[in-house]
Amino acid sequence: MFEPSDIRAAVEAGILTRDQATRLEAFLASRAIRDPRTAVATDENLRFLNNFNDIFITIGIVILAMGLTGITGLFFGPKFWSMVTGGNAGAFGAVILMPVAGVMWLLAEYFGGRRRMLLPTMAAVSVFTLYSGLSVGMLLSGLTGANPETVSSLSQAWETLGNTGISTFLGCGGAALVAWLRFRLPFCMFLMAVSTAAAAYTFAGFFGSAGLVIGGLLSVLIGFATLAAAIWFDQQDPGRITRLSDNAFWLHVAAAPQIILGLRGIVMGAPTATPSTPEAMTLLACLVGLGFLSLALNRRALVVSSLLSFWLALGQVVEAVGGGGMNTFIATTLLLGTGIIALGGGWHSARRWVLGWMPKTGIAARIFPPEPA
Repeated sequence: MFEPSDIRAAVEAGILTRDQATRLEAFLASRAIRDPRTAVATDENLRFLNNFNDIFITIGIVILAMGLTGITGLFFGPKFWSMVTGGNAGAFGAVILMPVAGVMWLLAEYFGGRRRMLLPTMAAVSVFTLYSGLSVGMLLSGLTGANPETVSSLSQAWETLGNTGISTFLGCGGAALVAWLRFRLPFCMFLMAVSTAAAAYTFAGFFGSAGLVIGGLLSVLIGFATLAAAIWFDQQDPGRITRLSDNAFWLHVAAAPQIILGLRGIVMGAPTATPSTPEAMTLLACLVGLGFLSLALNRRALVVSSLLSFWLALGQVVEAVGGGGMNTFIATTLLLGTGIIALGGGWHSARRWVLGWMPKTGIAARIFPPEPA
């Protein structure tokens, strides 16, 4: 069984051209879609990282963005503060950020469009997305009057800041969509999902406590909606060999924390509260269920995102059955650490056991890819 890393190695060795590699991946993916039994689930390879040079360049991009932001602030501040913005702080901020966003786009064109270096492209696109969204929010805040002279009460301030926040997050989502359409970068799925969710949470904050909104039913609904989108991509690529699987990976990463925070909020009333023993046991049951789902999907994101919640809930249960103080800490860390190592080492065996309860044909065979014996 060939893996994506083997195909990339063949390209780097000159055995295959990039066009041949793309066609081979497409053929293997279509074969897996036609007959999911031919697909073998692979581990979640970090295909966005080739070598340490990628990390080296990424660090440079981040530092460059910081320096350019400082330069544009110094240059445009004295020269254009009164002439271009007319004293409008929102427009002034956009003037500072947009040139940096433009440079980041050019870097993304080079590293993503020409060099096919994913991690540096992700860094450049992230800064482009953030600065574009902030610019949109700042411009609209200036148009809606976000300044001390017009905001005279707390409710007015929240309304203005909330509208600005929605504009900012939607601007980030739009920028990420533009980047995805240009580069087809799977990481853009994460940026779009997080931006859309943040806009929804900000909007919901107009109607209730922001803390309960983020850590409650809305968070669970958005998290599972994002998870459903991830599963939709996964079922199109059961063998996990194409970009569709990478799209799904980043959507899983976006969905998992929202589901966990939402479940904590529903069970305990607030995502940051300390659970009682019954609440801790209920939360543990929910997290174990998510663990089984992670095994069936062959995605570890749900497990990783739930580690802190699992730790806190397990600690509460340990304390209730006779722990206390350092004893609780020691027992909890021993149990959790042993469990993580056992699950990681026996992941494939555990998957085969879980998949024994799953349908072997139809759409379920693509959603829950088979595990080789």
